[in-house]
Amino acid sequence: MEKSALSPAFNQGLRQIVYEKLKDAIVLGSIKPGSKLSEIELAEQMAVSRTPVREAIRQLAQTGLVTLTPRRGAYVTMPSLKDASDLYELRTELEILAVENLCSFPPSDELRRYRSVFEIMTDETSTERYVIEDRAFHFMIYQSCTNRFLTMMLNNIADLINLCRPFSVERSAITDFTLGHLAIIDAILTGKTTKAKEETRKHITISKESLLSYLKSRSTEDQEYIK
Repeated sequence: MEKSALSPAFNQGLRQIVYEKLKDAIVLGSIKPGSKLSEIELAEQMAVSRTPVREAIRQLAQTGLVTLTPRRGAYVTMPSLKDASDLYELRTELEILAVENLCSFPPSDELRRYRSVFEIMTDETSTERYVIEDRAFHFMIYQSCTNRFLTMMLNNIADLINLCRPFSVERSAITDFTLGHLAIIDAILTGKTTKAKEETRKHITISKESLLSYLKSRSTEDQEYIK
């Protein structure tokens, strides 16, 4: 009786572990957007049966990170232009609210630490390094927000934002983004709420335009390849 009761908990734990590993691989870019997900290969790599892999893929499809295509299989989602535009429109408004909230209770030590991180970055800084720090900086904003419902909403779209993040720096110089971070940080630290909100909108707009430019160019390349 006790063994039967504990078995589902173990299986659920395994499914969650597989889900988290697969999600991290996608969000961190180890598995690129557009890549096909093979249940057999993934099960072998993670030394598990195909069942938890299949369930993890279905769960990821519900979050939007994976696209299930009939008769073709599962693919890591490559955002469409409309989806990317809609996502970043929502992100802009939510992060502006979060930054406004942050101005009332600024985590000064954390902000100063990130200021020193972005201050020394140049256009020669690797995209990978910038993306790691950019992801951490925005996550800090989400978690420091005292409105738990706003934090919850931001966390709900964070994985999709992270999926797009590497592409959002493809068409602009690294310093275009780091200067934006510095402007946001300085405005928060000096209590200039309106300025902080303006700089947040400007920063995410640059990211959005860079992302859409990349997706447009990719769409054109795909069409040329099909021809």
